[in-house]
Amino acid sequence: MEALSSTLRSVTSSKAKQVKRQESRFEDGRLALEYLLDCQPNGVKRLKEILNAYTNLPLMPQTSTSRDKFIASIEQFLLRAVPDPCAPLAEWERRLKGFIDAQHLRYKHATRYTDILNEWRDGTDEPEALIDDSSVEIDDLSQPKEQYRRKWEGYVFNAMETDQKAITEWLQGFFGSTQASTKALEDLKYGVAQFEKSMMDNQQQFTKTTLNWCIWGLLRSDLLTDDKRGVLTAIEQDEDAMSDVMDDLNMRMNTLDRWAWPAEGVAAEQRRQVGSKYRIFHDENLMVALLLRYIGVKWSVEVSKRLTAFAKAHTWLSPANTVSKDDRTRREHFLGLGKDHASGVQGQRLQTYETDFFFPQLLRHEAEVDRGYDVDLEEEDKSKGLQTRKSISELKHSLLKLLNVEVAVGKRLGDEVTVLQSDFQSFGPSIPHSTIIAVLKFFGVSKFWTDFFRTVLEVPIVFKEDGPNAEVRKRQRGTQMSSPLPDVCSELMLFGMDFAVWQRTSGLRLYRLHDDFWLWGSEDACVRGWSAITDFAKVMGLDFNTEKSGCIRISKKITTPLTLSLPKGDVRWGFLKLSSTGYFTLDHALVDKHVTALIGQLASCKSLFAWIRIWNTYGIKFFTSMLGGERPATCFGAQHISLMQACFAKVHERVFEDNTNLPNKLRKEIKRRFPSFAADVLDSFIFLPTAVGGLGVINPFITLTQLEGRILANPEVIMDTFHQNEANAYHKARREYEQQQTLSHELLKAYKALLSRPKPSEVELSDEVETMLGGSQGLKGSYNLWLLELYKDKLVANFGGLNIVETKLLPMGMVKMARKQRIKWNV
Repeated sequence: MEALSSTLRSVTSSKAKQVKRQESRFEDGRLALEYLLDCQPNGVKRLKEILNAYTNLPLMPQTSTSRDKFIASIEQFLLRAVPDPCAPLAEWERRLKGFIDAQHLRYKHATRYTDILNEWRDGTDEPEALIDDSSVEIDDLSQPKEQYRRKWEGYVFNAMETDQKAITEWLQGFFGSTQASTKALEDLKYGVAQFEKSMMDNQQQFTKTTLNWCIWGLLRSDLLTDDKRGVLTAIEQDEDAMSDVMDDLNMRMNTLDRWAWPAEGVAAEQRRQVGSKYRIFHDENLMVALLLRYIGVKWSVEVSKRLTAFAKAHTWLSPANTVSKDDRTRREHFLGLGKDHASGVQGQRLQTYETDFFFPQLLRHEAEVDRGYDVDLEEEDKSKGLQTRKSISELKHSLLKLLNVEVAVGKRLGDEVTVLQSDFQSFGPSIPHSTIIAVLKFFGVSKFWTDFFRTVLEVPIVFKEDGPNAEVRKRQRGTQMSSPLPDVCSELMLFGMDFAVWQRTSGLRLYRLHDDFWLWGSEDACVRGWSAITDFAKVMGLDFNTEKSGCIRISKKITTPLTLSLPKGDVRWGFLKLSSTGYFTLDHALVDKHVTALIGQLASCKSLFAWIRIWNTYGIKFFTSMLGGERPATCFGAQHISLMQACFAKVHERVFEDNTNLPNKLRKEIKRRFPSFAADVLDSFIFLPTAVGGLGVINPFITLTQLEGRILANPEVIMDTFHQNEANAYHKARREYEQQQTLSHELLKAYKALLSRPKPSEVELSDEVETMLGGSQGLKGSYNLWLLELYKDKLVANFGGLNIVETKLLPMGMVKMARKQRIKWNV
């Protein structure tokens, strides 16, 4: 990565010099023209001098049909033998000089842009930390780095032996409870055995295809340092290097029975993430990382396939409360509804659960990666044939949306809805290895592979920060983060909890994102589900995170306290708390803590570009994620948009208390850092994306404004419509009304309407903007179109068109590298 970084820095320096050379030539020509005009009286000759000077200056390209036509008309006028004495020469001169002034301003902005990037480039020696704007954990923001490490070490270097016989018996009690589940379990074990055989029989497992998806998967993970990312990228582009790596990895696969970690241990590093959390990552040798990535992906895809087959064979992934074949036939005859409506809302629930929340950490395909936020990365994934899946952030937002819908539907159907939330305390670091091995054995994993899994889990660790003589200690508990092989271990274990809850509650599904889980339904069902979960935790050697455990009942009728066995505490989601009314409210105290942390991070930035990245990532993306995502579904109601606006208003008020607003703060910073920048700093330069020469600062209020009026003020009107339609249908189909909660087509329509995400309102583009867009590829999406329409007058007046600067003159490679690198948080 250092070589790549050096190359990009060299290119940046070269482009900066090129910009300055062109600007110097432009300035010489511009000043020469001013001197000439001082001596030239008004008239045709003066206009001709200005036009000649304009066409001979080193101009930045700028698409403008109207300007091109104007220049052509002047040229035609000047070709006449006898010019028109009534021609508006003064107006033409003013417009031509305006074009020159716009070019002058564009050069000034191009120079300042490279200065801003160079300031960031020269300050990139700060300690690294991980970008993770998908997280909604609520950790103590004041927890010192050393305190987190001590807590982590207290788990991973102290073994916890669980009762493997008790674990086997507990699992057998659920998976062997019926003839169907026993048969499905035997089929699962047989499939695992066949997979193991195929893995051992294949002597050439690493091909160009498999190595490519291993490389791409690692590049999209959080495991690698920037230097190792650079090495992997170089290997991918070198055929000889790819061949050598394949040979080495195939040799390692064929001697897997002798594989072991290096005696000197694996370096561990502690990284700070957005939201001020810490996590500890292993810095493995690249060949080891590729080998374990391959094995982990193969096992992940296989286990995913086997668990799906088990669930379907045992009717787990089948709609609950279905009716008999005869009743279904009568429904179709009398109501005229086809098979698509046979399972109603239950079918929609099942589809969502199977797609998004059924063992979410496992891979469905070998060439599968999490979908990123970066559009460039998404296009890159498609070109490589990668299959993207929803990121954890997207899944969490989907879960919040689903919970809102279920609460809204339950309330209007007259049902009480009890919502339960919890997760396990320090789940990753605390999982006992004895538990993992017992679970693997139960599901048919052979001794060869359980031994290999144990070897991988018991990695010898040495902390980089402890110096060259640091102690090497073997890990005795927990799993590594962001790796498919440990995910197989934890998901197999948690699959037992999912199945136990489904059986104990007679059909409730546990909505789980790794070890964060939610359960909702009647209070009685939640009591039984929580009982299964607590039994699971006890036998597996896990503890609950009491700060993230809570329960609430949403009901208009029942006022008695909740059952004592249910977890105490609020039901939370990021900055939101679920109230007994069924709506989420804002946790102002938690918002204030994070705003304070944001102010501290912004104050520590050594460069303007770093300040913008912290603002966009922490101040906007993270806060938006903690508020439920940038596009709330219909079920949230318009009050949620108001809640988000109030939250960002509070952020702006505190962060910019000494300045009027965000643009004024940045104007002041640019003037302070770059005093030679005499030009006015326009809002368009601040907010437009980097693709057209802007700084790309995100304004959250634009997105929220686009949603105003698009979300119903009261989403319960959808359920009112359902009730009315259902009542009308009652007179024609009494049985439909009696079975409304499982089969009603009208309820399915209401359910889908509540789940829908309204599209942001589109701005009506002026003819001027339509013309400018014709020559630009840098602006996509409704947010950028709003920006363009908002600032079009200033853009045209100051820069002569859409592009602030000519991006070919800017070091865009350095910009893209900066966006992909980890943010440097102040520790």
